[in-house]
Amino acid sequence: MLILSALLGNLGPRDLVALQSHRAALETRRNQLIADNAAFRTRIQKLRSDDRYLERLIRRELGYARPDELVYKFADDNDETPAR
Repeated sequence: MLILSALLGNLGPRDLVALQSHRAALETRRNQLIADNAAFRTRIQKLRSDDRYLERLIRRELGYARPDELVYKFADDNDETPAR
């Protein structure tokens, strides 16, 4: 009974394997969050200091154009319904 309790009870080898698996998943998630954080810091720095990046972002996200420019918008092939 003592051996069964040690192997299958709380804090036994089964729980150790589960905890190791959980730890690996948490480390993977931590590494992803670190990478995301670095990307956000880079983007913030560009927004603060890179005028060309900011202009491209404003044009793409908000559709802005200079007063002397013409903007052409094309429909995506996926948006059109096929003619029959």
